[in-house]
Order: sequence, then structure tokens, then C-alpha cells
Amino acid sequence: MPVEFIIEPTDLRQATSQLKANRGRHKETDFVDILVSECAATFRAVGTETEVPVEGKIPGSVRVPLRIVDKIEKAARSFKTAKLKFSCEPGVIKIESLSLKHPDIQLGKLPDQRVSLPIDLSLLDTLALTKILTASQIVEEGMRERVEEAWGARTFALTNALTALRPLEIEDWQLSHLVDCHIEDAAKRLRKSLQIP
Repeated sequence: MPVEFIIEPTDLRQATSQLKANRGRHKETDFVDILVSECAATFRAVGTETEVPVEGKIPGSVRVPLRIVDKIEKAARSFKTAKLKFSCEPGVIKIESLSLKHPDIQLGKLPDQRVSLPIDLSLLDTLALTKILTASQIVEEGMRERVEEAWGARTFALTNALTALRPLEIEDWQLSHLVDCHIEDAAKRLRKSLQIP
């Protein structure tokens, strides 16, 4: 079943500008969850949540890549109407007469509302997430690309550090153990601050 709602262009611009703020290089990989009720839509991305009034025709939830939300906002400016009708189906969002297609547009994705991650999660804390959340929870939170990038950075840092420490006869396992212990400590701190049991 599709998700349908009507929104004022100014409210859409407000929501999208908040979602894009301080996103940096994650603008291309982050997702936005749009949770639609009869009277409001909550736009949620990593570290950002905003709610705007809507007329919810068919409530539900939609997950959209942030880069598509940017295209939606730009397209919405071209319409000269006081209200915009959205219809969301798997793989497509229709705004008035315009259709935007993307295979990552999904319906029914509900992230865990208890997890509230900051927009600028550090490399260490991103790695610590893998000790707190399951792989499927990381995907649900829209953090898969960030976690993969963090593991790549970890590997790069370890390789460089090992090269520098080789004259001191430091072995791979010793350095990996030190880093893993540091990640475990970060996971304990992060679990406590996010109040995850």
C-alpha cells in the first residue's frame, strides 16, 4: 500500500534544509525516514529529526536516500501550488505530476526510535556501534556505509601504524588487540550514553 500525504512547500523546504545541515560527505550515503501520520510527518536521518504538519491521506513510513530528498526539494520549488501531493511506492515518489525513481526508496522501514545517534559520530564511536548493534540494526539505522568506511579507515590506520612500529618489533596482533580494546571501551561508553541495554 502506498504512503500518501499533502505538505506545504515551505514546510518541505524547512525539513530538507535541517536534514542536509552539517551532513558533509555523508550527504551521498545517508538515508531519510519519513514517518507519516494523519497530521504530521517526521523526517529522521542520523543525528537529525524534524516534524512538520501534513495531511496524511495514507499513513506509513518511507525510507529515501538523502540525495533523493535533495532532488525532491529542488523539484518542489518548480510547482506554483500552495500544497504538494506526495505518493510514495517502492522505488518511486510522485510529487504532483513528477515521478522520481530510485531502487532504494522503500516503504515500511521503521528505525529504532530509541537509538539517537549524533550527526557527526566519530570514527571510534562508529566502530563501537558494531559492538552494540547487530548488522541488521546498523542497516536499519542507515549506518551501513558509515560503518564500512570506518572499518576501511581502521585498516588503513593499522597498516600505517604497523609500518612505523615494525622497528620496535610490534606485531600485527598486538596492535590489533590494542585498537580492539579501545573500541570495546568506546562501546561501553556509547552504550551508556545512548541508554542501550
